[in-house]
Amino acid sequence: MKNKLFVATTTLAIFIGATAVASAEDLTAAKRAQIKTLLEITNLKAIPEQLANSTIQSWVPGVKQLDPKFPDKGFTIARDAFAATLAAKADTPGGLVEQVTLVYHNAFTAAEINDIVKFYQGASGKKLLASQGKVNGDTYQAAMKWADSLSGEVDKNIDAALKKEGLKLPDPPKAPAAPAAGASPAPAGAAQPPAKK
Repeated sequence: MKNKLFVATTTLAIFIGATAVASAEDLTAAKRAQIKTLLEITNLKAIPEQLANSTIQSWVPGVKQLDPKFPDKGFTIARDAFAATLAAKADTPGGLVEQVTLVYHNAFTAAEINDIVKFYQGASGKKLLASQGKVNGDTYQAAMKWADSLSGEVDKNIDAALKKEGLKLPDPPKAPAAPAAGASPAPAGAAQPPAKK
């Protein structure tokens, strides 16, 4: 049985490898040019700035926690340097354009790339490109709202699945009780919860 599995796995690996090699050998200059046109139409060159924006935005809470006085100007400078570095390397050998060209080459035939380019150059494709940001944002918001509406059911099903395996999520920490109206604050030296960092 193990030998049959080994032979089947090896055969599959060789087939996949041969397919990948065949795809790589079929990247003609004409197909490469069509893919480049597609990448220009779909604004691939905006990705470095998008990556820089999202990465630096993810830094803000941690940096502000470490240094609350760190100026917003510092994040702008970091974002601009990050984006400039990526943009300068995007269309160099081994860069983003080359890597994404291979992604499209392996996913689509030359005829399919031509059809996709024609679509994006037409009225519907142009409208899709112009409204994609809003459509994506609205889709994400609708998905979050929908998932939120199911949170009770999701929580119940997670708890049931964990319980079936003898597991339980830890309870969240309890908030300290608010002092009664008119009560004096705790005396100095009394136990206090640790300060949030």
